Amino acid sequence: MLNKLRVISGLIAVLALLGGCDTRPPPIIRGEYPVPEDAMVTEPPPGEYGGLFIVSETTQPTTFNYYVPNDLTTAVVLGRMFAGLTDFDPMKGEMVPALAKSWEIGEDQKSYTFHLREGIKWSDGAPFSADDVVFTFNLIVAEREDPETGEMVPIYPTRQYEDFKYENGTLSCEKIDDYTVIFRTPDIYAPFMFDIMGLPIMPKHKLAASNDDETFMKMWSTQTGIENPSEIVGTGPFVLESYRPGERLILKPNPHYWKVDSKGQRLPYVDRLIMKFVGDSNTSIISFATGQTSIAGVGPSDVSWVQRNEKEFDFTLYERGPSTSVSMIWFNLNPGKNEEGIPYVEPYKMAWFQNKLFRQAMFYAFDREAVIDAVFFGRGKPLDSMVAEAQGDWFNPNVRKYRYNPAKARELLAEAGFTWNPAGKLIGPQGNTVEFNLLIPAGGSSWESMVVTYKENLSDIGVTMNITPVDFATLIRRIDYTMDYEAGVIGWGSSSAAYDPSGSKALYMSSGIYHLWHPKQETPATPWEAKIDKLFTEQEGTLDLKRRQELMHEVQAILAEESPLILLASVQGYVGVQNHWRNFTIPPAGSTTWNIEEIWTDRPLDDPDN
Repeated sequence: MLNKLRVISGLIAVLALLGGCDTRPPPIIRGEYPVPEDAMVTEPPPGEYGGLFIVSETTQPTTFNYYVPNDLTTAVVLGRMFAGLTDFDPMKGEMVPALAKSWEIGEDQKSYTFHLREGIKWSDGAPFSADDVVFTFNLIVAEREDPETGEMVPIYPTRQYEDFKYENGTLSCEKIDDYTVIFRTPDIYAPFMFDIMGLPIMPKHKLAASNDDETFMKMWSTQTGIENPSEIVGTGPFVLESYRPGERLILKPNPHYWKVDSKGQRLPYVDRLIMKFVGDSNTSIISFATGQTSIAGVGPSDVSWVQRNEKEFDFTLYERGPSTSVSMIWFNLNPGKNEEGIPYVEPYKMAWFQNKLFRQAMFYAFDREAVIDAVFFGRGKPLDSMVAEAQGDWFNPNVRKYRYNPAKARELLAEAGFTWNPAGKLIGPQGNTVEFNLLIPAGGSSWESMVVTYKENLSDIGVTMNITPVDFATLIRRIDYTMDYEAGVIGWGSSSAAYDPSGSKALYMSSGIYHLWHPKQETPATPWEAKIDKLFTEQEGTLDLKRRQELMHEVQAILAEESPLILLASVQGYVGVQNHWRNFTIPPAGSTTWNIEEIWTDRPLDDPDN
């Protein structure tokens, strides 16, 4: 009886999410369209249709156009609605076919021929072909001449534009026939296959006009998702059914999806994928631990109490091992000025931040072991490199390490010309008391706990750090665009970067838009950044994996020595999943719902026997 009451309660909550409690949601119509002749047949045992897969998210999509700069939540949503030529199977650890059924690399190692699946259709029924692939990549690399500088600049400032600009030219994409395309790179470029992996192909028939009049970046905004979701057309497993900002986003199966199981059933199995928007990560975990959502990542500090609910709410908490994501604090080293001519950072503070000894001292002053014990209950260890240890041979274990050593911090500060007044306050070389403001994401209890410890640590050596929580959108705007901040904290990681550091190119390269401490440099601001640029470019230019890893070890050593990033902790990852979900496999890194189209439930909500 108790179980039935829970199911009824859950159904009422779901009906409310779907728009009303008086009727059941409209049925999903399947089998109306023929399966493509080149459909991909999946390996897991066949499942059954039905069920609602519900997740909580603390942030909302900023666009439904993948090539408009966006955040992780946006990328996750769009990853369900669009597909690329290839994908990555995290369980096998290898690239696998997607819209392309096969490919070959030319003898010159600079040409790549892809053979597309025949018979695929977009979610609106229009045929998919090589024209869509060429359209997408031509759009990414489209350029115009800047009338003021004479330089070639992107028409659309996508994150991918720089990925396909090489030392001796730009990527080209040519149609051979309706189901064959060939890419050519002017240089040997090792990460090319990695760079296109999962990169969404866009529908030419829907977006060509916006490309012609250069309004592409305005297409498929969040307003489109609210008012006309069917206008957003993809080849992924789901299409957008509805979007209510601040409440929920609902995806339903793409009726033309190109994957089937061994019985010939078109995927995905679930009737709907629902994202509930919540205020913070605590609410997300509570929702899962009380049976309201299907899956949730769980932080080390929440493991014990969440596990106590496993039996009552019929879920299991799994340990994933060390995270491949990294988190860091950094100082704003951008010497520029805002539109009013005011420096982003007070010049005397900029002098502190640009001093390597100061940055190293700030690293030594942080008792990260205490943070791990207190905040993460010992489930982790200090990060020593931008490349996490979980990334295997890419990780350099021999970099300079910063363990808590306030005496060393004081020694470095004294060497850099800092002094202490009688009250114990640190005084900079120009006579200013050392005080700065740190931006942190609001609503994340672990962030707040970590930086409170850091604040106390810095106080012990005479430094005042003020903590300023802001919502995530504001944080991103200030660190990426207005530069109105002194120091920031953020997590960095993605499923792609977990397997090849080129996924974090925009952070490593001085010209990168995510080169946190000083992004989008026209030329490297320091010799050590120039050295990193050279090493990173060199590792991209060889297919010798061992050599690439050696070069990335050098990059890590430079970053550790120069310490533009005060790295925090590598913590154990955990994920909770309701026990009724089948075909669920948890990869060592990346998204835990990487195979969402194959996941099914043996307990759909509309089953009267539950």
